[in-house]
This record gives sequence, structure tokens and C-alpha cells, in this order.
Amino acid sequence: MRQEDGRGFDDAMDYLILGADFGEEVLDQFRGVKEVAKDDVIYGVRRNEKEGVVSKINDFLIDNSKVTLKERSYFFHMLAVMVDAGVPVLTAVDNLAERGYNLRFRRILRTIAHDTRSGSKFADSMNRFEGVFDESEIGIIRSGEATGSLNVMLFKLSEELNRRYDLRLKLFAAAFYPIVVLCVLLGVGIGMLTWVFPTLLQLLTESGIPNEDLPFVTKMLIGMQGFFANYWMILILTLVAGFGVLAYYIKSDYGAVRWDAFKLRIPVLGALFRKVSILSFVSNFGLLIDAGLPMIRALKIAGSGLKNRVYKLKIQEVINGVKNGEKISKNFEDVTYLFPVEVIQMFRVGESSASLGKVSAKITEQYQREVDNSIKKLSSVFEPLMILVVGTFVGLLAVAIMAPIFSLSGNVG
Repeated sequence: MRQEDGRGFDDAMDYLILGADFGEEVLDQFRGVKEVAKDDVIYGVRRNEKEGVVSKINDFLIDNSKVTLKERSYFFHMLAVMVDAGVPVLTAVDNLAERGYNLRFRRILRTIAHDTRSGSKFADSMNRFEGVFDESEIGIIRSGEATGSLNVMLFKLSEELNRRYDLRLKLFAAAFYPIVVLCVLLGVGIGMLTWVFPTLLQLLTESGIPNEDLPFVTKMLIGMQGFFANYWMILILTLVAGFGVLAYYIKSDYGAVRWDAFKLRIPVLGALFRKVSILSFVSNFGLLIDAGLPMIRALKIAGSGLKNRVYKLKIQEVINGVKNGEKISKNFEDVTYLFPVEVIQMFRVGESSASLGKVSAKITEQYQREVDNSIKKLSSVFEPLMILVVGTFVGLLAVAIMAPIFSLSGNVG
């Protein structure tokens, strides 16, 4: 048995040696080959050597590209793994800058590594790119550097960003199906009014069927077709102007708050929007408190990360109250519509026991489950609702088109 085992091992070694003889040229194809193309741009230090128009256009497109939440989450996770394994932060950032991120993020990481190597702190180097890294991310990194627990803070930060990314995917998946169905229905309706109904209208006119004998749905669609045919330019201009006015109103300080308040009152969807805002605030606030930031600083950063301006206004009001010696839970009591009673009670417990970070983590877990359940319920409601809408649309089209054809066949008979 030993001889067989030894013989097998020798055969395997002979095979490896034999493979090395004729496989060297294959290995040579991978020697010196990097995973990504070489790019040595460091913002404020070194740009591309080429100064042609094509190079400048390419740099403009790269420098204005977006760094996604998924890329940042993956970067912080890999950085946490490497730092926790004992790799220096500077070396880890240098290595990660050569991975397959988009070119802008690679340039940003290379610039951060350069600034850190020049004597800046890692958080200060990140602060140069506020449009890429959130204030909460920079604050957590700065706290980790100050307390010597950067690896722990990096793991928590990567988990938080990954949770945000998963939530964004779930919201997108819930909204994708109804939006696609409505767009398809709109496209089919426009196509029918543009190509099918003119031919049907001409056929009915030539056959002499009086207009009063047509079904109501057919009359309605014929009227819509005539309106689109005669006033399509006015309709398009009206829609563009309406969207422009709405966009201007939403971007204004006056309209933005009222638009966000309207979204919170939408039936069914408003409850989901409120839960998402609470989840975003509480998760960021708890993470910042655990990172060692002062309460007011944590409130400011967590409030700045909120998308809904109504919640932002309330958090600013809470900050002013805390500065005057009031408790957070006390300032939430007058807006139970925005912050439910159970959230207020848990904040009160956290303040009395000096465990706001731990309590915030509990609230985050609870609201993460509630948001997931709400998204599942919305999906289960939207699917049959969209089937009903599609069935109604198809039925109306069938009646509007087939009924006049049957009447025409009867007249011919």
C-alpha cells in the first residue's frame, strides 16, 4: 500500500515536472500582467502626461463619474480585513487602489494614499473628497484613528454601508416592476393611438357607421386620438413645462420641505418612507455614538445624512434642545407621527442607562425587519394590482377595437 501511495506521489511529481516543461510559455503570458490598466493620476500632484483633446475628454468623463455605494462598501470591508490582519493602512490603501474599481475611485484612493504618506491622517485625506465619502464615514474613521480601534470601526462601517446598499436594492426591486408595466402600457397606448386607431377610424368612416352607434370606449379613444393628432406639440410642451415647474418647486427651499411632507402622507407608501428615514437616522446615530463621537456631533452628522427635509428640520430642533440641556426623547414626544412611541421609549431607556449606542442598534434591527416586511407586502400588493391594470387595459382596447369591427361585419352581412 505504501509502495502504491509512493508510486502515485512520484507520478504526480513527474506530471508536475513534465507540465513545467511545456507550460512555461503559458505562465509567461501572465508574468507582469496587472489586473487593471495602469493609471498614475494623483489629484493635485500628477495628471496624465498626454495633453491631447481625447485625453482631456477622457479625464473629464472619469473625474465626473460616480463612485457607487457598493464600491465604497467593498472598499471599507477589504480595508477592514487587511488592517485587522496587521497590514498598515497606507499599504492596504495602496494595494486596494490597484483593484478593479472605476477609474475615478482608483485615482481618489491613490490620492488619499499619497496625502497619508505625506503626513496627513487617513480621515483628513478622505475629507478632501466630501462628495464621495459621507460625513458619517469620515467621522467614524477619524474616531477609529483617535481611539486606536480603526479595524473595528472599519468593520462596522462596511456593515452599515452594505445594509444601505441592500436596502436600496430592495426598494429598487419593489419599484421596478410597476414602473416597467406602466411604461409598457403607456408605450402600447401611444402606439395604438398613433398607428392602429387612424386605420380603424378611416374604415369606420368609409363604412358609414354613425358615430352614435359606436361603444363609449371607442368614442373616447377616437377623441383621444384626434386630440393627440392635432395638439401633440402643445401636449408635449405642456408636459415639459409642468415637469420643469415641479422640478423647480421641489428644488426650492419652500417647495422641498412641503414635497417631502407630502411624501410622508402618501397612503401605504408614506409609512414606508417614515420607516426608512427612522432606520437611516438611528443606524447612523448609533454607529457614531459607538465610535465615541459626542452626542451633538453625532446628531448633526446623522441628521445631515437624511434625505427627507422634514426629518432634518426635526433633528435640528432636537440638537437645539440638547444644547439647552434637554433629552432627545423629550424632543421627540411632540412628533409621534415621525418618531413612534416605541422609538421614544427606547431612546428614553438608552439615555437613562447611558447606552444609546446599544439601544440604537436594537431599534435598527427592529426597523430593518419592519422595512423588509413592508417592502414584501408592497410587492405582494403591486403584483396582482398590476395584473388587474393590464387586464383592464387589454379589455378596454379589445372592446374599443373589436366592437366596431363586429358592427361592421353585421352591417355587411
